Amino acid sequence: MTAPLAAEEIVFDNFSKPITLVKQGAAYRVAATGARVSLSRRLIVKTAAAVGKTELSALHPGVSAVTELFIGRTFRYYALTFDGEEPLPRVLTAFRRLQQQGQAGIELVQPDILQLKSKSEAGALAERDSPYFSLLGIDTLWQKTKGKGVRVAVIDDGFNLGHGDLAHIRPVLSYDSETRSLDASAQALTDTHGTKVAGIIFAAHDGRGIKGIAPEAELIALRQPDTWTSNTLLSFQLAKLAGADVINCSWHSQWLLQPIVEIVNELAYNGRDKKGIVVVFAAGNQGREITAGSSEASIEQALVVGAGDGQGKPLDFSNYGPSVDFYAYGDKVRTTLVSGQYGSFSGTSLASAIVSGVSALLIAEQPDITLAELSRRLDLLMQTKRLTPN
Repeated sequence: MTAPLAAEEIVFDNFSKPITLVKQGAAYRVAATGARVSLSRRLIVKTAAAVGKTELSALHPGVSAVTELFIGRTFRYYALTFDGEEPLPRVLTAFRRLQQQGQAGIELVQPDILQLKSKSEAGALAERDSPYFSLLGIDTLWQKTKGKGVRVAVIDDGFNLGHGDLAHIRPVLSYDSETRSLDASAQALTDTHGTKVAGIIFAAHDGRGIKGIAPEAELIALRQPDTWTSNTLLSFQLAKLAGADVINCSWHSQWLLQPIVEIVNELAYNGRDKKGIVVVFAAGNQGREITAGSSEASIEQALVVGAGDGQGKPLDFSNYGPSVDFYAYGDKVRTTLVSGQYGSFSGTSLASAIVSGVSALLIAEQPDITLAELSRRLDLLMQTKRLTPN
């Protein structure tokens, strides 16, 4: 029998490797890397597809709530909330033992983790005026479609859809994972990122302001300002349920967790009636190499986008490495701001939004296109771009 853990230490598996968290004040640190995280009274539990809430609730007397987070073809993810005074390490150990013994259909158990470092964002560059339209042939694609019939989910920090260039949008779904409410509106002026992304993809072609890449696409607006594993899983589930063809993630977290990889793979293989949902992640703006398993930017089945100069050459601040699929335009351009005005946007967040918008145009043009075929079309566009003078 496994000896009980001290309350100051938590051990769980991630990609079949044991991870140790050590208590440090009000938070924890990852013993191997020093990364800081916070925990809650929740566990993330992966089960076989047939396991339901009732079975999970009966596994431990301290379970007060079971929340369905993500339903895959052969598996499910749940959040289990615990009441009572039993330390979380002891509860986690009990569920890991069930997993190791092959009981109750449990396939993975992790604490619900909040990564304390913020998601990556862009650096400052000189502003330019939407040169990527001609570089990627977007203006040519507009002669055929502006994205009508395609649904693009944006997981970000909130949206000001009252902005003049975004007021035409009627979201398919608007949801806030932090407040569990049907409203993804930006919270005051603290949510600055999502409205910038929305402008690049959706801004109206009305002769004012800026032009979005796919202004007739439908928005699935998902406000998620934090990195709780449970909220990330739920955001992807809602995007899938709302019929997303493309999911834009102009961010990545600091630490890659197994559940995120598994759901991105599920969406890529089985989404869009097995044609594959396009999940786009930003490579990040730290100017370093992306190593295997380091962040969402290393997920093979995602489209990972670095920031380029318009000739296909990575900009100095852009992360790079074999997992990067494309270097889209990442120099500074105008976009919509949460204040209702216009301002600058740059970096791999911009580049990812561009790829998501172009993906929407390509799907609208060819609805039966598979993820693999779309990736090849994008690659051809990027190759052509490298030969196009500024």
